[in-house]
Amino acid sequence: MGLPLLRDRMNNMDDLPKSSASATPQAPPVGSVSPVGSMAKESAPPAGFPETPAIVEIGREVELPPEVKKAGVMLKSDTITVPPPVAKLGVQAVGPAAQGVVPVVISLPLTDDQIAQGLHQSLLSSVRWLAEWCVRQLHMVHMTVKSVHGNIVRTKE
Repeated sequence: MGLPLLRDRMNNMDDLPKSSASATPQAPPVGSVSPVGSMAKESAPPAGFPETPAIVEIGREVELPPEVKKAGVMLKSDTITVPPPVAKLGVQAVGPAAQGVVPVVISLPLTDDQIAQGLHQSLLSSVRWLAEWCVRQLHMVHMTVKSVHGNIVRTKE
């Protein structure tokens, strides 16, 4: 592109209609602090404002306020109850909600046997991913877990 052609295009830019709003950004009034990108210090929280909110644990069964009940919200229980006529037929509730979920207790650090067992768990299991993480940590120190004649041993890579 030649220099005269560039000059013509720049001159044509000056002929564009001007809008009523200014195209240049306006600076904030003197004395005000811009919240983004300013070098001002953060202000302290107001007096009487707690630093951390109080965390209250609620149980499994909660009571709904009356205004929520009036809006038509119903609370569904986590426990499964089988109606008496159905129970007389011999039907029993099954599943994790009926039996109560028993969490798997993992003590850290994992032993080599636990790592080997964890690697054979489902992909959806957290134990599997903990075992994968342990194997990664072992690889970082150039070690691996192997099964030798039915025994789990750590070896240098």
